[in-house]
Amino acid sequence: MMSATPTAARRPAGGDNPVGRAGADGIDTPFGPCVVISLDRARSGPLLRDARRTQLLPPVVHPWGALHAYAELLTGRPRPLAVLDVPDERCAYVLGHRVALLRRLAPVTVLVPEDTCPAALLEAGATNVLARSMPVEELAARLVADQRWLARKEARTPWYQGKGKGQEQGQELSPSHLPPHQASQKVLLGLFLADPQPWCCHDLTRLLGSAGQPLARAALRARMLRLTPLLDRLGLALCRTGRWGRISYTVVSSARLSQDTQRAA
Repeated sequence: MMSATPTAARRPAGGDNPVGRAGADGIDTPFGPCVVISLDRARSGPLLRDARRTQLLPPVVHPWGALHAYAELLTGRPRPLAVLDVPDERCAYVLGHRVALLRRLAPVTVLVPEDTCPAALLEAGATNVLARSMPVEELAARLVADQRWLARKEARTPWYQGKGKGQEQGQELSPSHLPPHQASQKVLLGLFLADPQPWCCHDLTRLLGSAGQPLARAALRARMLRLTPLLDRLGLALCRTGRWGRISYTVVSSARLSQDTQRAA
């Protein structure tokens, strides 16, 4: 398997500048960095150490569930590309589900073992699926091609959107609103405001847990409680729906939630 999409087959032009590449039209096109997330960081090490020789991959490999990696995906400018590394078949448990979850944060390119069928991962939302066994220079070049393609094709809109106090739809949330030392609150707020679709509790526990173990439901509930004061300051509220152990969460304006509650009464 060489590449799942034709766009990744194009090699970058214009020297070895990892920040921007000159396209065929001669215009320099900036693109965001890669954020590498591994399902087994120890086994990702050899490949990614070799890839860093090209100076086109970051020096840090994050484990699945790393809050600082998710925060970088949610707040990075220009928009980062999430690179999900799957060192071998033993790491591929619920891989399609993981891709779908990560895709709600950022575009995703998946590095997989040779002979992995890319169809299910592309259907789950992957931008590209690349074989880990290809020469490292080619792998890095294909990742750069993905970044350049995304920079041109994806609309540049703020991740953090909503209607809070003094905040109109589409206005970027000020970094001053984000808690400086509470990474879990920062990431949860980003998840809810980046995607208007409800977040199922099972999806959140999978995304926020480790590669081998989802986050405990009690821990998720505690994080939701800690998020409430921050939402209050922004004129927002957490809406919970569902039953029988499957709860979905969305963030809405406090005024809207109050109106909906009055109508239901």
